[in-house]
Amino acid sequence: MSFYISDRQKSEKLELETLRRLLAPILIELDIVELDLEVELLDDRQIAELNEKFFSRPWPTNVISFPQEREAGHLGDVVISVETTRRETEALGYSLEEGVLYYLIHGILHLLGYEHVGVEAEIAAAMERRQDELFELALSRIF
Repeated sequence: MSFYISDRQKSEKLELETLRRLLAPILIELDIVELDLEVELLDDRQIAELNEKFFSRPWPTNVISFPQEREAGHLGDVVISVETTRRETEALGYSLEEGVLYYLIHGILHLLGYEHVGVEAEIAAAMERRQDELFELALSRIF
């Protein structure tokens, strides 16, 4: 698997190597090590532009997933607003890298077909449970 991170935002300093270490056990657990994944770290303005262009929602969001051709070896692209991540996870006591990881897991699960919007409560709860399990798995491997 190739895992590409493009840090296009300038508001926060991120330790990309820490993010890679945190993500490694997740990719193994999900058995997607043979697929490429691209991650773009953006600011609120940049992600708001994508949110408006693709979903007609002209505001920032935490994460957007764009599935790609799995048959061609590419799982998809995940874009994350670092500014929104900071706002939403700072009070919870997580580092910025941990917050980004949480939303990255969320985005990857969407690429794998998990859903939480417009579905039955049990389906949404299953996605949330899986996301929390994977997040805990990653954190347990580094501490």
